[in-house]
Amino acid sequence: MHVLNVFLKYVLPFIVAYVLNLVINKFLSTERLRGKLLLVFLKGVVIAFIWGAAALTALSGIPAFSKTWETAVASSGIVAVVLGLAAQSTLANVFAGISISATRSRAFDIGDRVQIDSIEPGYVENITLRHTVIKTYQNEIIYIPNSTVGSATVVNYTQEESFSYPITISVAYGTDMEKAMNIMSDVIYEHPKHYGVRPTVLCKSCDDSGVTLRVMVETKSFRDNPTTCSDCLVEIMKRFEAENIEIPYNKLVVYDGDRAGKNVDKKYTKDWS
Repeated sequence: MHVLNVFLKYVLPFIVAYVLNLVINKFLSTERLRGKLLLVFLKGVVIAFIWGAAALTALSGIPAFSKTWETAVASSGIVAVVLGLAAQSTLANVFAGISISATRSRAFDIGDRVQIDSIEPGYVENITLRHTVIKTYQNEIIYIPNSTVGSATVVNYTQEESFSYPITISVAYGTDMEKAMNIMSDVIYEHPKHYGVRPTVLCKSCDDSGVTLRVMVETKSFRDNPTTCSDCLVEIMKRFEAENIEIPYNKLVVYDGDRAGKNVDKKYTKDWS
């Protein structure tokens, strides 16, 4: 009987806490809660409360600690103030993270490509209680405090259903502009990764050596855009060469003659690309 009494008072509370902890971790796994900081925070609070309640229940069975619950409740306010003062920066990051993940109009989700202030752009790998984790193209992992993210300017490259980036190319004066524009538009529109309607080619500027044409390359995924732009630019140059459309580049012409500039008999041309 004495053994049973000891078991119920001192062992059973921890067994119950352990079982409840297993159930919570099973239904609220780390992967399921990834990025859902409000639920992560609540899960941590609930688990801490369960283990704390188990410890207080076990201690209350000891005569010297019979008033453990009353003491814990009475001192909880003081403990909260002390912990709040000691962990201001940590709590700021925690609540900023909850705010970032809980709002419906949040600036980004996990998997988005973003730029936060002047920090290197990258993909959002995770949002923890303290940090937002960014992975760059160079596979660098950047940990940005949530309090910094909450007050930063965020550029989201992937929130829209497609992504566009311009490519520019120059053609020589005297070129059939309509023909050159049609070639550029055809090449992009025929690319398998192109998304949307047929692109419109615009005259960007008239420069010293030629006319600069500009067109937007639109793809469904941001990840496909760099290679699509490269493919299209290479194909446009091939098509221009086949159609005898000149892409101008700077040249330096040097004449060899006497000092007075007479009797010029040789001309040297050097290309500067």
